[in-house]
Formats: sequence, structure tokens, C-alpha cells
Amino acid sequence: MSENEQTFGGVNPQGTEDLGTGAGEGTQTDFQGSNNDGQGSGVDNGVYGSPESYDFKDIQLPEGFEFDNELASKFAPIGKELNLSQQSANKLVNLYIQAQQSNAAKFSEQFAEYKKQESNATLLNYEALLNKDVEIGGGDATKMNAYLDVADKGYSKFASPELMQILQETHLDYHPAVIKHFHALAALTGNDSVMKPNAPAGSGLSAAEILYGSSD
Repeated sequence: MSENEQTFGGVNPQGTEDLGTGAGEGTQTDFQGSNNDGQGSGVDNGVYGSPESYDFKDIQLPEGFEFDNELASKFAPIGKELNLSQQSANKLVNLYIQAQQSNAAKFSEQFAEYKKQESNATLLNYEALLNKDVEIGGGDATKMNAYLDVADKGYSKFASPELMQILQETHLDYHPAVIKHFHALAALTGNDSVMKPNAPAGSGLSAAEILYGSSD
């Protein structure tokens, strides 16, 4: 019993030294083993271990996207330097594609808003030209009503549905040159223009409402 007490009770200095040395070695071995386990876990999960060459044939590209082979070739040496597996490389490529999709969606929204503002500006410009054109009326409501009634007759008779759609989408149906063109066509058929019931002379309606009807 006394020998055991000296050995485990700390009375024997030599025993204590042996116990401390053993514990230190054991701790170091365990720590190294833990590192190895961590690396092993990474390999098992397919995170590390670069292939001979990266192959992105399994990447599913969204509609409208093309694979950038030049960018992939630039990625290859970086992937090898980081020792990334093919699985890890695929994850990074998919993340890049998602970022590109998000950027494309934002650009599309911004472009649509820009086109909307541009279209509104074009419409306002054509309306201003229309109300200032001397031949059409130059701001005189009575003269403008009479002129637009004739132009409306030519527009209804000679403009096909397809042409009407194009003119409306581009707002060219408000451009003075287009209105004058349809006025001339109507004049070729005679001067029997029919006044529209909802747009009598001096009604105070805008030129656009007289020519194409009210939006109400």
C-alpha cells in the first residue's frame, strides 16, 4: 500500500515526473490525431483533393446562360492551389451562376424602368409638338378639332391593326408628321369628314383625346 501511495499520491518525485511526461506525450498524440481526423473528415466529404483537371459537365446552366470556358480555365490553378475537390469547385461555380442570375434580374428591372421613363418622355414631347404645330391648329381648339377629325378618319380607314399597334407602342400616333399623313389620306377620299360625337368643336379636349378617343 505504501508503494502505491508513493506512486499515485505524488510522494515519489520520480513517479510524478514519469506521470507528467506520459500525460504530455499522450496529449500531443491526441492533438495530432484530432488534426488528422479533421483532414480525413474533409476528404470524406469531398471538400479537398483537387482532381487532375476540373470538369464542369455536371453544372446545370439556367436558360439563356452559356458556360464561360475562359473563366473556368482561370479558376483551375486557383482551385488546385486551394486543393479544392471537384465537388467544392462545382459549389463555387453554382454560387457564381446564382449571383449572375441575380444581377441579370436587377439589370432587367432597371432597364424596364428606364424604357418606361423614356417612353413617357417621348409621349410628352410628341404631345407638345402636336399642340404647337400651326398647320394642325397651333393651340386653337376649334381649328385643331376640325383638323384631327379629318386625320382620325384617315387613320381609321388606312391604318391596319398591325400598323396601329406599332404607332401606339412607339407613341408615333401622337407625332404631328403622322397625323398630317393620315389627314392627307383622308383628304384624298373627299372632304366629308364626320365629327365625332364625343369631341365637338371647342370641347376643350386634348388633341390626343380628339384623335384617338378618351381613355375614360
